[in-house]
Amino acid sequence: MSLRIEPASRLAAGLLSILHCACFPEDPWGLAATTKTMAIAGFFGRIAWEDDTPAGFALALDLGDECEVLSLGVVPARRRAGIGSALLEALCIEARLRGAKSIVLEVAVDNVAALGLYAARGFVHVGRRSGYYLKENHKVDALVSRLELANPSIDR
Repeated sequence: MSLRIEPASRLAAGLLSILHCACFPEDPWGLAATTKTMAIAGFFGRIAWEDDTPAGFALALDLGDECEVLSLGVVPARRRAGIGSALLEALCIEARLRGAKSIVLEVAVDNVAALGLYAARGFVHVGRRSGYYLKENHKVDALVSRLELANPSIDR
């Protein structure tokens, strides 16, 4: 299969909502929430495609010196195939192009796969949010993680 990462236009809100539901059935974003998020100034996102099949997504906000990953998911059947890593890299590249010095995100303390993905990319834990996620009728803490982005002018 051929993987490609494309920008998520505002016209993709329906698809992104479906993908979010498939990736996070315990806390899905409906169409209204997805549309509202995509209308926020500074929003950008990516959709991963394997041939003609959507396989994952990544959504972020440009906050100036820092970008925030709002959500990143890969459909269950395609996990552990490098798609999450490719999406995260696409967000980091876009954040650097926008002039961000860092990128930040929250991840559930029990999400072992995501913790491994972010650690492998170089994210470091900078905080903790108690009871941030609701999972199966109980709350789970979130770790706040940050990646300092290299200066694009130095990397070239």
